[in-house]
Amino acid sequence: MLRRYSHLFQSPAPPVEGKRVAMNPLRKPGITPALLVAVGMLACLTGCSEAEEIGSVQFVESYPAGTSLDLADLEEATLVWPRVVDSTGHRFRVASFYFSRIGDGQDAGAPPDTPDLLAPILDKLAAAAERGVQVQLLADGKFHKTYPEVPDWLGAVDGAESRILDAGAHWGGVLHAKYFLSDDDLLYVGSQNWDWRALDQIHELGVLVRHPRLAADLGRIFDMDWELAATDPPAGGPAVDLTDHHQDSLFELPGATVVTAQGDTVTALLAASPAIALPKGIPWDLPLLVEMIDTARDSIHLQLLSYGVADREKHLFDDLDRALRRAAVRGAEVRIILSNWSKTSHGLPWIKSLAVLPHVEIRFTNIPEYSGGFIPYARVEHAKYLTVDGRTLWIGTSNWSRGYFHNSRNISLFFRGAGATHDPDRFFNLSWHGPYAEIVDPAGDYAPPKRH
Repeated sequence: MLRRYSHLFQSPAPPVEGKRVAMNPLRKPGITPALLVAVGMLACLTGCSEAEEIGSVQFVESYPAGTSLDLADLEEATLVWPRVVDSTGHRFRVASFYFSRIGDGQDAGAPPDTPDLLAPILDKLAAAAERGVQVQLLADGKFHKTYPEVPDWLGAVDGAESRILDAGAHWGGVLHAKYFLSDDDLLYVGSQNWDWRALDQIHELGVLVRHPRLAADLGRIFDMDWELAATDPPAGGPAVDLTDHHQDSLFELPGATVVTAQGDTVTALLAASPAIALPKGIPWDLPLLVEMIDTARDSIHLQLLSYGVADREKHLFDDLDRALRRAAVRGAEVRIILSNWSKTSHGLPWIKSLAVLPHVEIRFTNIPEYSGGFIPYARVEHAKYLTVDGRTLWIGTSNWSRGYFHNSRNISLFFRGAGATHDPDRFFNLSWHGPYAEIVDPAGDYAPPKRH
């Protein structure tokens, strides 16, 4: 199993527990076959039957064509995704808010000669099914009405099956998660939907993790939703969560040991939303995020598509907002990047009231139009991650407003330990210091951009 996945990652030297390992800066980061062998030997020092397997982690980007938002030493999803599909031996599971090639559904057109980088990956997925891989595709019911083509097409391929989850009927929200699983030990979680625009017209960040326990945890969520997609919705409407949730703290929950591309050994933990629909043993991510922010003493870096404390119906959701304000009062430097899609009448007052505080700075990003012409629902920052004090990382699929945590399916990965935030902090700084950033003026006037 180690040998079969060794080529999916690229290059550091073997890890030493608690220490950082030097690597050749001219090589792309990742995991070599030599490291995988060394990791296996390290795990066996105390007995292979008892030792926890040490996994690996690689951050993966997408960036808008023609911009300066490319981190050259991070691999792109257009390279990683097809490689994983090709290496899958028996089962591939993928869940996404929606699936869209150029021309599919509504508002999926593109200027002439615009490349569709998703279509060949989907073709590889169909080919995997035809060679005997069990392929399962799960899409959200609401967006399937807009983009039905890919789930319907793949579901007709021998060896593949598509199901549509009516999350609104079950929980009152959507299947917003974006992730996939290859066989029993490889998982990907990120901000990219399986949409052609997400691969080269939107700024995105994801993470590829090899670890059987984390894959098993995510697999239990997928399998739960897969079965739910074949179940009639509750007759009385969406379930209401009245439970007083109790779970261990972020730093008490057991994690899996993984090695970063730079050779740092860190701990990884999978969590999810909504709380009402979690398999046993999977923690709810919202309390962990609040706790993570409450540990901040020096710095917070947060990047999101959107940030909402109150929605259009004026429902208050200030759990995360209050945590950020507490961090600023403690003197932590809070830096937040939001897409210019956040320039909404119901969101701006809260954003401005946060930006006025000492130790808080917020920047919008305004990515220019594609050189070939306007593309609907593109050219935007869509990544979702948080780093605290250079030691703790959250990367997930949720924007920060109430429905994402209380009513919708989303996935989170938390990483703890020195080195956990190395690549995401570099990703953050590229946008923060880049030519598309605009400092939020608490007294300024803003208008949202054209989306479609």
